[in-house]
Amino acid sequence: MGNVLMIVMGGLGILIYNLFKAKEYIATNSFKPDIFVKENFAIWLWAFCVIVVASLILYIEPKANDVIKSLFGLDLANTKTGWLLFGIGLCGLFRNIKK
Repeated sequence: MGNVLMIVMGGLGILIYNLFKAKEYIATNSFKPDIFVKENFAIWLWAFCVIVVASLILYIEPKANDVIKSLFGLDLANTKTGWLLFGIGLCGLFRNIKK
């Protein structure tokens, strides 16, 4: 699987997580896009950078997937779903640490 596709799937995971989290604000009509972006930009940037670095590591050393798979249970080398879940998980992890 190509690096660009890995990064795109991870980015989609980030997008899906944040759209899911924004639903409560949209439902109450208290959603303000500029505030939403300002509050979450650092999370998005960090998660995207981790995805890019992980894809580069797997490109350089494909055997690193075995370590990732044993630690986190995600098969990043062979599935698009793994990258999607990786993006979602990174945002969720950061949000839980931030609380």
